[in-house]
Amino acid sequence: MLQSPVSAVISLLGGLLLFVLVLLLAWFCTRWLGGYYRARGGQAGTVQVLERTAIGPDRTLMVVRAGERVWLLGVTPQNITPIGELSPDAYPEEAAPEALPGPMEFSAALRDAVQKWAPGRKQEERGNKDE
Repeated sequence: MLQSPVSAVISLLGGLLLFVLVLLLAWFCTRWLGGYYRARGGQAGTVQVLERTAIGPDRTLMVVRAGERVWLLGVTPQNITPIGELSPDAYPEEAAPEALPGPMEFSAALRDAVQKWAPGRKQEERGNKDE
C-alpha cells in the first residue's frame, strides 16, 4: 500500500519534530547536569570564588582568592578581565571543613541526580535488600 502524499509529509514532520525534541532535551539535561556537577565540585583547590554578582546578561563580577591574593574580576563569555587587587584582610579565610569533598566523578553526579528524580526508587531498593 502506498501512503498518500499528505500522510507522508505529516509522518516526516512528526519524525523531524521528535528528533528536534530529543536534541533539546539532551541539551537541557547536559546544561542542568553540568551546573549540578560544578556546584558539587567543592572548593578544595588554591583558587576560590568568594563572591559572584551578575551585573548584566552574561556579565559577572567575581571576587576570587588565588593563594594569598584576592582579585576582583570582570567575567564575560569571551574573556576574564582583572579589575584590581583587593585587600585579603577584607576577605578572611574561613576554616575549611575537615571532610571537604573533592571533585565528584561524573557517574556519581549522574547517579545522585537520578536518585533525586526518583526518590521512591531508593526506598524500594532498600526494601528489597531487607528481604
